[in-house]
Amino acid sequence: MTGTPAELAGEHWGARARDWAEVQQRTILPASLAVLDELGPWAGQSLLDVGCGTGEFVQLAGDRGAVVSGLDASAALIEIARARNPTGRFLVGDMEHIPFPAAEFSVVTAFNSLHFASSPDRVVAEAMRVTRPGGRIVVATWGPLLQCDALTYLLDLGGLMPPGPEPALDLSDPGTLHRLLSRAGLVPSPWRTVPCPWVYQDLDTALRGLLSTGSATCAINYSGRDRVVETVTESISPYRRTDGSYVLHNTCFYVTALVS
Repeated sequence: MTGTPAELAGEHWGARARDWAEVQQRTILPASLAVLDELGPWAGQSLLDVGCGTGEFVQLAGDRGAVVSGLDASAALIEIARARNPTGRFLVGDMEHIPFPAAEFSVVTAFNSLHFASSPDRVVAEAMRVTRPGGRIVVATWGPLLQCDALTYLLDLGGLMPPGPEPALDLSDPGTLHRLLSRAGLVPSPWRTVPCPWVYQDLDTALRGLLSTGSATCAINYSGRDRVVETVTESISPYRRTDGSYVLHNTCFYVTALVS
């Protein structure tokens, strides 16, 4: 598999696009609804969701009257987003080089996508470029390890993946995110904290969701599906309830910033 980092990420994240759409993307829904409520009313606003995945947040904003667009590295995820949002604009591309004109949007959002960038500073600069003066940028990310059961799963997956560069920034630290936005000349809001539990009705559903991430695809390609399934099953075993369902308690936090 060859290509740019964004193209490779797109292939990983699109490998199980339908499972992502039907199971895993909904895990961020409480944070999505919090952002929608805070930034409303949406009628007449133009939105770009960076790392839009299968377009769930975009669809919710569109239902409230926003004119919507999305960007993702995965063609498979964008295909689903277009089907969900037939009047929206959706492009496959690199968030470090956002392929939209300057000052195009009143709101630019990034839900759990910024930490995948090799240069988060570049993504913030691009988000500022395509946001019109008086518009807002929203960045959301999962919280620290002690607030997120799901990070145990991610750490275990890391042991099954090929060696690679360390993340440019640890954005699970709200202070790091504040400093990132401040470096760009933005004044970020105090962070908002939203509980976002991952709930699965049974092991099969949990595996559908947890194996649909780009990290899981990378681990499967490197270590084999059987080993990844065994590892993930063990990782989530402490969160199994007596009825066979699984609940992983997680925290998402987000900040907003006004573009002058």
